[in-house]
Amino acid sequence: MKWLKGYQDHEVSLIGDYQLTVGRSPCIQMLYEFGIKSTFLPNTNDPNITSDYISHSSTISFNIPSCAKNQKLKGLNITFKYTVNKEKHPWPIFAKISNKTKNRDWIYNPTVFGKPEPGKVTIWLSYWETGNLLDNGDQINVSFIMENLEVRECGVRLVYADVDENMENIMEFEETLLGDLSAFKLSTETYYLCRRDFFKSMEVDGPTPSWFRDSVGYKVDYTEIQGWRKTGRFQKL
Repeated sequence: MKWLKGYQDHEVSLIGDYQLTVGRSPCIQMLYEFGIKSTFLPNTNDPNITSDYISHSSTISFNIPSCAKNQKLKGLNITFKYTVNKEKHPWPIFAKISNKTKNRDWIYNPTVFGKPEPGKVTIWLSYWETGNLLDNGDQINVSFIMENLEVRECGVRLVYADVDENMENIMEFEETLLGDLSAFKLSTETYYLCRRDFFKSMEVDGPTPSWFRDSVGYKVDYTEIQGWRKTGRFQKL
């Protein structure tokens, strides 16, 4: 993602976690959470933004193909382009990766997200280092869960590394996709990657929305879920 430095002086409106957004420069930065790198950009046709699989809906499915003998799958670059329903307040975005073959789900809610200007498109770029969590032939579904946002396009690009290349250590926390996520487990092999107590806020505002229950699953006991203490961090591009 070194090419993103060319956008470091561009600006995007961020909403979400007040402690991370108040008084912060509107210039584009990278967010690190759970070993996931992500950033929000104004719409662009930059040639560096490419996808192996593209959908114009909020979900995309594919099977992990075989790779060259001297390579291994390292992670997924995920792109989500969206606009806001100007008549309603935008709801936080959730990205969900499901390994249907292994019956594992990872649901990520970033602490902040980009709010498009009226009539404009915002791009959410994220890189998920998956390592050995995904194998050749696995059936994968990537979906985006949101309200009051309109999908323009979503895409996935497979990222490979040489077999003898060490996986990138992008965070010092153990709480990465390849580390210990037990504190974020909702049920067997389902992980809700969120730094704020989203469930408590919904209890104050009303019952858990049906669209979120449908996406996460009724097998989750929402009454026992607690918020988590650590916050994400920003870093300049």
